[in-house]
Amino acid sequence: MQLTGLNMMNNQVKTAKYKLSQHKVEGENSSLTIFQVAKLMDTIKRGEDSEDFPQASIYFSLN
Repeated sequence: MQLTGLNMMNNQVKTAKYKLSQHKVEGENSSLTIFQVAKLMDTIKRGEDSEDFPQASIYFSLN
């Protein structure tokens, strides 16, 4: 069960990185708002933090 959670987080991070890269390429023509970009950046940051401390995510998933 925990492995599925980690895979889902990895997929979210990969998707967020892809959307941000597309936003960068499109520049002013991008349809993303500043709030959407900030949310994508938060998703990437939280995902990278959870990978550094996998025991924390396991602990919280058991509660």
